[in-house]
Amino acid sequence: MIDMHAHLACLSEGYETLDGETELNFRRKNGITTCFSTGTPGEWQAMESFRSQGEIIVSFGIHPWYTHCYQVEECREYLELCSFVGEIGMDSVWCEIPLKLQQRRLEEQLQIAADLGKPVLLHTKGQEEKIADIIKGFPGSVCVHWYSGPEKDFEKFLEQDCYFTLGPDTSMVWGEHRGLIGTMVREIPADRLFLETDGLPAVAWAKGVEHAKLQEIPEVLKRSLEYTAVAKGWKKEALACQIEENLQRWLV
Repeated sequence: MIDMHAHLACLSEGYETLDGETELNFRRKNGITTCFSTGTPGEWQAMESFRSQGEIIVSFGIHPWYTHCYQVEECREYLELCSFVGEIGMDSVWCEIPLKLQQRRLEEQLQIAADLGKPVLLHTKGQEEKIADIIKGFPGSVCVHWYSGPEKDFEKFLEQDCYFTLGPDTSMVWGEHRGLIGTMVREIPADRLFLETDGLPAVAWAKGVEHAKLQEIPEVLKRSLEYTAVAKGWKKEALACQIEENLQRWLV
């Protein structure tokens, strides 16, 4: 299995006592290749000791929530070392940082990603239409993380041949093929598709509980895979193989 986007739980509020090595070993034992996102220099440095271990991939990008804290140039080393750039983007729902500043940081990091030939992973909350316009002409591969905006703007990313992740809430809609998730599952080509948990706090949020346990990571991924395979008329084993191929292609 592949968890295309996650955050190491011990770096999140409420999970500080969960040892990072414990989570990595759990993911490894369950055969989960994980793309961990780091959104600040501190998070990157915390992942430093794990970066060379097998079955994990580490990205870096100044997260929209922290765009007022860091200059892109001071983070260039991490952008050069990471496997891909992200999550980067804009957010007018969960933060109040001026959008002009967020846009400037997004455009600066897109330019560095283009110069380095690296793909990017986008955070688009509340700014989907704007970001779809900004990325036009970006020469590399783009993955939109856990899209939840208007369907009309989803189509704009789809037209640009973007990749997409389906979030942990996908595992909660078994039997439902309506709404945005149903549209995304039907319309995202299988060769542009990933699944993600976004880490334990996001799994808890999707389930409407205070905390999530490690055991829920493979459960969520398996259930999302099963739902997506059924909705698309694929065998789950074939779809899992396709997602592995997608990651190899996306990282090139």
